[in-house]
Amino acid sequence: MRRIPRWISRRFCPALPIAASLFILAAEAAAMSPANSPAMSPLPFFQRIERVGLLCAVDAEGGAVTDVGDDALCGRAAAVLSGLLASGPAVTALAPNDARIAEPGTLLVLVHATLRHEEGCRLLALAATLQRSGAAGDAPFFMMPPQALALSGSLDESLLDATLRRLLTPLGGALRANP
Repeated sequence: MRRIPRWISRRFCPALPIAASLFILAAEAAAMSPANSPAMSPLPFFQRIERVGLLCAVDAEGGAVTDVGDDALCGRAAAVLSGLLASGPAVTALAPNDARIAEPGTLLVLVHATLRHEEGCRLLALAATLQRSGAAGDAPFFMMPPQALALSGSLDESLLDATLRRLLTPLGGALRANP
């Protein structure tokens, strides 16, 4: 076995602990870099969302009796969005004038349902818009395309859930992209 010359050991041995410390710090910094963190939306609108609040409105042509009202629609939409998020901000149905609507950490989802009679059947159209208070920026343009459901009889709740899932899936994806 070859022996390390004394002049090398005197010069480099004291530096070995420092070099090891720097190597460990560099590895920790690389692990914490943005490239290794969960993806975050480049849109400020979707950053730092603490809760998702839903407000819903059902508009039936001529005031006709509908199979679903404002509260029932909000409850179903909250359940569907909660299922899409699995782990994320809390989703809750809000009442008009709820103080949480104006909080900067709240993403407000306005779900609109319109029921019209078209050519012998009823057509339920669903749309959603997004709003936030504060300096979060503007909502993205065309985030969630409207969805329609043709009803030949009474409203099938599984079809309503599937339609809400199609409507809210892009929002779920945007919210899952933010820690």
